[in-house]
Amino acid sequence: MILQDFEKKIFKFIKDYKIFNKYDKILLGISGGKDSMSLLHVMSKLSKAMGFEISVAHLNHCMREEADSDESFVRQACEKLKIPFFSKKVDVFTYSKENKVGVEVGGRNLRYEFFYETLRKLSYNKIATAHHMDDLFETMIYRILRGTGIYGLGGLIPIEEEITKPMLCIDLEEIKNYVTINNIEYVEDKYNYCLDYARNKIRYEITPFFKKINPRYKESFFRLAKIIWSYREEVKRKFEERSEIGKELLQLKLENDFFDAETLRIAFLKFGKYPPNMEETEKIIKMRNGGVRNINGLSITKKSDTLLVKI
Repeated sequence: MILQDFEKKIFKFIKDYKIFNKYDKILLGISGGKDSMSLLHVMSKLSKAMGFEISVAHLNHCMREEADSDESFVRQACEKLKIPFFSKKVDVFTYSKENKVGVEVGGRNLRYEFFYETLRKLSYNKIATAHHMDDLFETMIYRILRGTGIYGLGGLIPIEEEITKPMLCIDLEEIKNYVTINNIEYVEDKYNYCLDYARNKIRYEITPFFKKINPRYKESFFRLAKIIWSYREEVKRKFEERSEIGKELLQLKLENDFFDAETLRIAFLKFGKYPPNMEETEKIIKMRNGGVRNINGLSITKKSDTLLVKI
């Protein structure tokens, strides 16, 4: 099978970061936009070359008048490619209001909830999204503005548990060229241009200044991200060395070094909880012997040089 340069680049990225293996069963999150339609066509091709199985999940957010037609569009595209299609309708506005979260967060929560629900139902083992290099850059900038640490600065990563992002090596211009050359149809989401959302403010108001300073700014951030991805792997190794995990209790040994804070944040993630900020993390580490703190749904007790973390 002959691969185009765009497809070869993604194929190499998948190999370099061991994102997919032969016999993997991968659920593609496809919205119908140019990014996800590129993912759909590339993965359809690579599934034959690499020997993995794919299906598509589409969440109808009911946020726009065109939402139903977008769902039909993705369904028809999957039928042409002979790829199984699964969809679900949700009301993001109502969910966001009831849960007191922004529409962006609400949409993301419902989307991944649906992805995992479908993943389990199909007995699949991986989820693939169409996040690309521009998304990576915007996420890194957003997290810097929010005061992230080194671990969080890596932004989006190629693979974490079941979630994969095989297109992080590709930027938006390459995607535009790919869909144009291959006559790939896609739909537009007007919310991608709404400046009410932080990500769009970064994309349309901040990014142009980076481009003026360095036209290849995305590649520079991508190189930085790759360094941080390696750092994250080292943090994970430290966590494995210092922790003992039970069903409801995790013991984390403190070594009085830089990695104490980072490994503690991973402990929260292991319980499916959002990690505390750096100030809270330091307070936990510096607790007196016998001290107890309850944060983000977890109880943490200090015993000598060990933290006992439990739900």
